[in-house]
Amino acid sequence: MRTFKTMGIVLGLMLAVAFTSCHKDKTGVYAPKKKIQQIYYSWSDTEKKPFQHWEWNGDKLNSITHYSDFDFKADTWVENFTYDNNNRVTRVDNYTNSEYITYEYDGNHLKTATVFYRNAIACTWAISYDGDKISKMMGTFYDDLKKDGATLHLNPLSHLLPPNVCKSVAQCEQRLANQRGEQETFTIALLLTWTDNNISKIVCTGDGEYMDFQLQYDDKNCPWYGFMGGLEDYLINFTSGHTGFTKNNVTRIILTEDNDYTDTICYAYQYGSDKYPVLQTMYESDDIDDKQVLYFEY
Repeated sequence: MRTFKTMGIVLGLMLAVAFTSCHKDKTGVYAPKKKIQQIYYSWSDTEKKPFQHWEWNGDKLNSITHYSDFDFKADTWVENFTYDNNNRVTRVDNYTNSEYITYEYDGNHLKTATVFYRNAIACTWAISYDGDKISKMMGTFYDDLKKDGATLHLNPLSHLLPPNVCKSVAQCEQRLANQRGEQETFTIALLLTWTDNNISKIVCTGDGEYMDFQLQYDDKNCPWYGFMGGLEDYLINFTSGHTGFTKNNVTRIILTEDNDYTDTICYAYQYGSDKYPVLQTMYESDDIDDKQVLYFEY
């Protein structure tokens, strides 16, 4: 059965598989106007601690070092990025865990993202488009590779959708995995609805599972816009509003599960003079005292 390690957000958003760029003719190219250098975090009243360090080579992001998770366990690891001649990400490696992601493009569109563990396929995401925007993502998971208790850090969707969305989908994935034998595969579909340059709705379905996410945004700049990475575990404790798919920052996500359970995650920001966030506070609408904070240095 699938084994999931809880690790906090890494910057990313999970679910999806591509790098929607700031420029339509450069799909897969991450060319931010402001480069993230360091990210810190705190949980409720805890002290601020280092979370990630981003290393750049000119305009290219070479690597991201992850210092720890939000369970306060030492777990340092590095994701390393490889590019093609068009400066598009083609591979992300986590050498210490023998895992990597490959990205394949069809013209200007990302076609597939495949996760490998010890050179065997763990899962594949196939991507469909409506014009220039991603409309559907179909994930196929090969559960037999998890029978040895392996834990994956890399997820091709992690920087693209809000982690709390990814967390819910990961829980759906785990439920489906628990219903099957070790040798069976299963699929999850994500349907995306757009309003201008932001995802306004995500529907997740899979063998009787149903989740609906409604997303709201501010009008400020998202520093991850266009970013496609491979971070994050399949379960996430810390939920961030940033996403590589959308131009602005998420302020509210409303989840309805199986047309019954509803939860609301809220995000508040402090911005610099250039309208980029320097601090983000996340809390659930029914528990405003339990706050989780990210601090950004550019």
